[in-house]
Amino acid sequence: MSFVISLLVVLHMICWAVALGTWVASARTRVPNPGMAHAVAGALVLGIVLAALVSIVGDPNHMKLGIKLVFAVVATVLAYMAAKKGPETPSAVWFGIPLAIIVNIVVAVFV
Repeated sequence: MSFVISLLVVLHMICWAVALGTWVASARTRVPNPGMAHAVAGALVLGIVLAALVSIVGDPNHMKLGIKLVFAVVATVLAYMAAKKGPETPSAVWFGIPLAIIVNIVVAVFV
């Protein structure tokens, strides 16, 4: 079970990296890449699966998982809003995506 959890953690981190990387790649033109929304959604799904597995195996930090879930949902909603609106994405939505991703990563590392 340890290997499965480790593998899912790696995939989860790769999804966050892809999401942030595609945002950075399209930040200059502000034309969202559809891969960004899919990567954020993948990170959200993998995070939920990881939280379930950790709850089964050990004693999870529910506060940390809750905060991460909120920011993952926010990042997913903003990424899909940006993908739908395209270049006309409002600035609050556009800059909220990397903010939610970075806060999620910071919570994962420091909490």
